[in-house]
Amino acid sequence: MKERTQRQWLGFNTRQIRGKAAPVLTVIAALMIPFTGAMASSEADVSTASSGFAAYYASESFAGLANNGGVEDGLTNWSSIGGYITRTNQASHSGAASVQILNRNATWNGITFKPAPLINGKKYNVSVWVRLAPGSQSTNIILTGKRTDDSDSSTTNEYTRIASARATDYQWTELKGSYTQSGTPFQHFIIESDNSRVSYYADDMSVEDVGGGDPGDPGNPGNGKKFVGNITTSGQVRGDFARYWDQITPENEGKWGSVERTRDVYNWSGVDASYNYAKQHNIPFKQHTFVWGNQYPTWMDRLSPSEQAGEIEEWIRDFCHRYPDVAMIDVVNEATPGHAPAEYARRAFGNDWIIKSFQLARKYCPNATLILNDYNVLSWNTNEFIAMARPAVQAGVVDAIGLQAHGLENFSVSQLQANLNKIAALGLPIYISEYDVARGNDQEQLNVMRQQFPLFYNSDAVAGITLWGYVVGRTWVDGSGLIYDNGSPRPAMNWLMNYLGR
Repeated sequence: MKERTQRQWLGFNTRQIRGKAAPVLTVIAALMIPFTGAMASSEADVSTASSGFAAYYASESFAGLANNGGVEDGLTNWSSIGGYITRTNQASHSGAASVQILNRNATWNGITFKPAPLINGKKYNVSVWVRLAPGSQSTNIILTGKRTDDSDSSTTNEYTRIASARATDYQWTELKGSYTQSGTPFQHFIIESDNSRVSYYADDMSVEDVGGGDPGDPGNPGNGKKFVGNITTSGQVRGDFARYWDQITPENEGKWGSVERTRDVYNWSGVDASYNYAKQHNIPFKQHTFVWGNQYPTWMDRLSPSEQAGEIEEWIRDFCHRYPDVAMIDVVNEATPGHAPAEYARRAFGNDWIIKSFQLARKYCPNATLILNDYNVLSWNTNEFIAMARPAVQAGVVDAIGLQAHGLENFSVSQLQANLNKIAALGLPIYISEYDVARGNDQEQLNVMRQQFPLFYNSDAVAGITLWGYVVGRTWVDGSGLIYDNGSPRPAMNWLMNYLGR
């Protein structure tokens, strides 16, 4: 068997909404399901939602190409690599049974599922629900697509990591992402864990053909392998957003100081607009940010540490209840010493304030990808960031690293690659969270964009990319706009859209 240490990360996560691949009546039915922003109990199991898109897509009727994905017909299409599996009635996400794997002794030991044949050039939405066996400590469960081995025994290109999420023994967690088939024939999906001993259940596997892909040019980078998103413009979502971008982040509207300027008085309007837009266009929504030493409510500084702790938890809880389908969250922002660490959180929780902040985010947003985000990590403060991040990463509370990418115009590709490799050694997927090229000269901006962007887009360590603004004169950094207000593109924008096939 080939060494399985290098796999491709896709820019999708456990809460991304699926694309539309159902028959006409099914699509109409989905569109008729109302969006609900109602507050939910903090004790509610995520698998119990009975309305909205999540519940609909979790239903057995939408299993698509995954025959017996619900484990109701014995173990048909289910198998394992290492360990052994059994059909059990001890736990199930729906129906009467699930599949459980036991006696694992390596991280690559896992449950496999064989769908109907997948066609080269087509894109598929894939989902499976998992839960740890009783008594197991929370750990990562991973969903991987496996093609049949090619003739090159020195590579692992046959493995594509589709999704990863932290699972527990007390609730079901969905692994969900997209897979585009290319190359050698598809073999099976693998549900595995980076904990080599943990036992777990799997249920309700679904695989749906949503088209896409480019069978005529499988090497084209615009094959949907990761998202390339952007932010709101002056607090608004422009009408042309979905034409260019497939992920959205509110630039300032989601910051605590914008939402709760007055204590216990929330203004959710800006976040509502981005979140609802994401749901309407089936793209991931990222929250920016929970805990940060800038743009937080100034009234926090007048509170006692215990009151500060209570307000931080209340802020995170109320956000997660209102936006249960948030895909990604910058939980802690700019915590590297000398940047903008949240001193109010340190006063509230002590020196473990980063870990505690992530634990609260996990408690109330159990299915979001939780990100530790910071700046200058790819340039000057790489080692300082790693030293700050390592305790939280080793504690297992961080899902991914966010790398702001402003001010990189004068850095060579080799310099960026070296620093990217250092961050990747932490063992977590990376999101390029705030990328821009600040050059007023069109040719200079184009040159930098086409040198740097492919480094991030083609890196297996990078799960997704968010650019920080795109309208000239309305971006955070002068000179970084890509289109004019009238929609006319600069050369770098033309190149980027051609590169992505958009």
